[in-house]
Amino acid sequence: MKRVLLIPLVLLIACTTAFSQGKIKNNSYFTLGMNRPILKYGNLVDYSCSNNLRQFYAEKYGSDLKHYAADLAVGANFYIHPIGWLIEGFKAGLCMDFIDLSADYYRFPDATRTAGGVKSEDTENYNDLTVAYSLNVGVVATISPADKFYIDLKAKACPTFAVNYFRIPAYQTAAPANSPAFERRNAGYEFGGYTVVDKNGNEVNTNTVGIVNEEDTGIGLGLDYSFGIDIRYSKLMIGCEWVLGNIKYSYDVWKDQKVYNQRFRVKLGLSFE
Repeated sequence: MKRVLLIPLVLLIACTTAFSQGKIKNNSYFTLGMNRPILKYGNLVDYSCSNNLRQFYAEKYGSDLKHYAADLAVGANFYIHPIGWLIEGFKAGLCMDFIDLSADYYRFPDATRTAGGVKSEDTENYNDLTVAYSLNVGVVATISPADKFYIDLKAKACPTFAVNYFRIPAYQTAAPANSPAFERRNAGYEFGGYTVVDKNGNEVNTNTVGIVNEEDTGIGLGLDYSFGIDIRYSKLMIGCEWVLGNIKYSYDVWKDQKVYNQRFRVKLGLSFE
């Protein structure tokens, strides 16, 4: 029995000695960041579009558009000890973000419109909000060219859960022949109207119901990948990160969609050994 009880203790000692306790040590961190939509962010996958979601809203609403995008992350780096014996001032290991919480919010006023696209004199405020949580796991390589100075290179896989809520104006005008059956938020055209479902589950053409201010909430799942660099001096930490991937949303009324989730992130935080 005593030998059996020794097994967990031996495993604990092995894990402790396997991870870094030298010049480059295991560390945890807390960061706050700003996100910037890039490339095809918000576009439907496999559908060509010249602008991302932020560009689309900015072109439509200009200075009336309010956009906020932020990120909060809590994570740690765990280094494999033997690698430090090979190259002085270098270690590699695993990294994990236990919490990666981001938000992308748009607010803008717009005049209500008829089914023919004609503006009325009244304006309303509209919102488009996406909140996402991911648990990120990846690899890290760190070099330390000077005492208390570290440079981390990271690559992570980011399984993501997201919620998208929007209340935006829907109306119908002329649509290109190759357009989908519903208006995307960032289609680059003002066309199509949103897919509205009646109480029997049948789709209703927005031409027949006039103005439709569409409001819906979608639940999304996806897999992102991130690549970034962090620079640490003592407890201070700055960095940047590229996030690439896509998310598939399921809505109550609006049609399901799979969209790109591509962002550039600048972050500032604290690191603790």
